[in-house]
Amino acid sequence: MLNLSGLIDSLRMAPSFRAALRAIRARAAPSLGVMRAARPYVVGTLAREWQDHAAPVIVITAKIDRAYTISEQLPVWTGDARGIYRFNEPSPLFYERAPWGENAIRGRLETLAALMPPEDVPLSPKPPIIIVSARALMQRTLPVHAFRQRAIVLRTGQRYSLESLIGQWVGLGYEPATLITEPGTFSRRGGILDIYPIAHDQPVRIEFFGDEIETLRAFSPDTQRSTGKIERAVITPAREALPQDAPLLATTLSKWFAGLPLQSADVISPKGDEVLLSSGAGFAYLEHYLPYLYRNPVSLLDYAPDDALIVIEDGAELRSTIDEIDEAATRSRAEKIHAGILAEDHPMPYLTWAQIENSLQGRPVTYLSEHGADDSDAADAPTDVGALRGMMSPGIRFGGQLKTFFPHIRTLRDSGDAVVV
Repeated sequence: MLNLSGLIDSLRMAPSFRAALRAIRARAAPSLGVMRAARPYVVGTLAREWQDHAAPVIVITAKIDRAYTISEQLPVWTGDARGIYRFNEPSPLFYERAPWGENAIRGRLETLAALMPPEDVPLSPKPPIIIVSARALMQRTLPVHAFRQRAIVLRTGQRYSLESLIGQWVGLGYEPATLITEPGTFSRRGGILDIYPIAHDQPVRIEFFGDEIETLRAFSPDTQRSTGKIERAVITPAREALPQDAPLLATTLSKWFAGLPLQSADVISPKGDEVLLSSGAGFAYLEHYLPYLYRNPVSLLDYAPDDALIVIEDGAELRSTIDEIDEAATRSRAEKIHAGILAEDHPMPYLTWAQIENSLQGRPVTYLSEHGADDSDAADAPTDVGALRGMMSPGIRFGGQLKTFFPHIRTLRDSGDAVVV
């Protein structure tokens, strides 16, 4: 992998960058005016600065493709892909009853675990860098207290009934499997339990002596061979909608389910979900009911500490995108209620711009573009517009002509500029 992390210090020491940092720490929300191609470089530099103070960085883009591009390019500037998380967008649109997708669920939960591990598990010494798009940020998630309190931390010497422990895993969204190769699955062979925790790099083998945990070992999902003993296993939730919270909802929605057509008569009818919710086990459409399960709106930002740096690529575009998604979701809700496939009291599954803006208040925030979330003439518009604009500009294009390229490089060198080719 190309590694340009050595260039980070050049930007960190620049007076304009130091001035921008002071504005960020003063909660002035500066707009940096960085050209698009240089934004991953600036994010990497900001992350290095913030990680020195043991605080995470959250990068918010308006569009999904920009979140993908920044997450792919960022390791070039940080020198390491570890600690970089992509908070994914669920596959369905808001109010659409469809599976979220395993990769989306896994990526989101890995991110939440990196930001907010269980109470008796220390934070990583290297705070995470998180990239999230507008739609992923809007999606409501599991409350922080539920995520932390429901997590299970296993250590040798603890005593558990195997059946009880498996029941807890099922309630957290883990699914039984014959062979453990994917996160979110578990298996049992006599007095040995295998589980692949969502927040672990490898699955864990738990060996019992009676009801006492005798050993904890990580193992390769490819070879199934042990890779060494571990101090603890952290079993965080495997779903954002916890199956153990679903049975009560089935009772709450029983009248609505009773009025729905059978799936044999209407294949898109949600009627079959009543039995699945009652079972307390995970199923494909469980996240569709997440806003019923947890009434208070919670987003990724609720998991972030107050000193987390929030880097917004383009504030005006972010606000516009969120408003557009909100408008489309409102129309979709009305259509689905009219078609009888959505309950009239179905809670809003996302946060609006006003709610997200409120979550940003009092936090260190900066904008990579020249546009904050408000018009430039607004009283509370970001200050220091274009703080880094003069430092970065597109280079001269040479069209493959080395005869003009090398003299230009020589001129830069002779003038005292540092040149990296």
